[in-house]
Amino acid sequence: MRWPRLRSFRLRITLVATGTATAAILVLFLASAFTIYQRRQHVLDRIQTSHLNSPVLMAETAAQWHAIEVQLDASFSGFSADTPDGPRVLLLAQSGDGRTLYRSAHWPAALQPVRAEGLVSREFAGQTWRVGHVQRGALTVWICVNHQLSYRQLNRIMTRFGMSIVPLIAALALLAWYLAGRAMRPIEHLHGAMRRVRGGELSERVSDLEEDREFRRLVEVFNEMMDRLERNYLQAIRFSGDAAHELKTPLTILQGELERCFAHAEADPALERDLADMLGEVRRLDSIVKKLLLLSRADAGQLQLPRLTLDLRPLLDDLAEDISLHDVELRLALPPGVAVQGDHELLTQLLQNLVSNALKYRAPQGWIGLSARRSAGVWEIDVANASDGITPEHREQLFARFFRGDHAHNRRVPGVGLGLALSREIARAHAGDLVFAEAPPGQVVFRLSLPAAIG
Repeated sequence: MRWPRLRSFRLRITLVATGTATAAILVLFLASAFTIYQRRQHVLDRIQTSHLNSPVLMAETAAQWHAIEVQLDASFSGFSADTPDGPRVLLLAQSGDGRTLYRSAHWPAALQPVRAEGLVSREFAGQTWRVGHVQRGALTVWICVNHQLSYRQLNRIMTRFGMSIVPLIAALALLAWYLAGRAMRPIEHLHGAMRRVRGGELSERVSDLEEDREFRRLVEVFNEMMDRLERNYLQAIRFSGDAAHELKTPLTILQGELERCFAHAEADPALERDLADMLGEVRRLDSIVKKLLLLSRADAGQLQLPRLTLDLRPLLDDLAEDISLHDVELRLALPPGVAVQGDHELLTQLLQNLVSNALKYRAPQGWIGLSARRSAGVWEIDVANASDGITPEHREQLFARFFRGDHAHNRRVPGVGLGLALSREIARAHAGDLVFAEAPPGQVVFRLSLPAAIG
């Protein structure tokens, strides 16, 4: 099974750092626990061996043997709970003829004394005992130490210590998240700068004074790229503006001359038809030049608009009447008033572009809809038309300059592909926007958003 890749670099860094630290802590914990358990058993064995070698293990009465057992139990009391759930030490003394001189009261019947060298481990009744014996002449003494009680004490201690690892790992995860965020700060700065560039702020730069050495070069490369981009962008704006401005005068003169010749060509129908075609093309070229001038002004941030309060309802009514003249089914949903602030001429051009597109690209015998509604201080004006739809790859390019879909060429729809680009610039110059809105199948909707007039 292949695990999905995490798309957050900061999260991956945090998880890797936390996982590495957790693994190191667990390894250290396990190694420490093993060492502690081994050390505890070694200490218990040494104490037990010292007791076996002690000359104290000589008594004549049961009371004396009991006193020795109590002393032995006290020496091991620090290695178990204060109130153990079983005996710590068992004591057995036998004479040379096998007669038992003393046996601990809790000595299990299943525990048979063995005569083995050193200390041996015996398991019975779910407990681990270390059994050792010593021979003193005819006297044999066995001492058994309950290591299970020691293990239980260590288990409780190690469990508490293990539980303390959980908040430690959580603290390490938070620290790793914070440090990863700090390390990603230059990337966040670049991301913010790139977002502002997408909004048209080509003068945006990122300061590298507080950045680390590893990121400083990246910031420098970004700033150098922005310098080149801004320089080329300004040159393109100047070129398009200058070219459109230079074309405007000869086109105006040419249009005037053609209109004068057209007025005197009534006697020659063929010439009149040719002049009409030429005049139409010149007017089309003049419209393109005017749009390019407006776009170059918008690109340069010079599209200054008078903030006049106006009602778009009469304009929408005029557009609805124009649509009706084309013998098209019209669907209206307009409120009594649509008050906004802006330039009447530019907004008229914007809405005329949208209605013109709806007429050009509607499905055969299709309908056109005009609607407006107010939402949170913003007017949303929808221009919709029946359509077979727009492919996803074309949706991304709808507002690109000079873009026209394949169906526009196939149907020989007039235009050059500047209408939507200019309309969006006009909308944004009014602090609004123009977007391709989501719509049910069988229709296309362009949504114009404009701030509502206050008052």
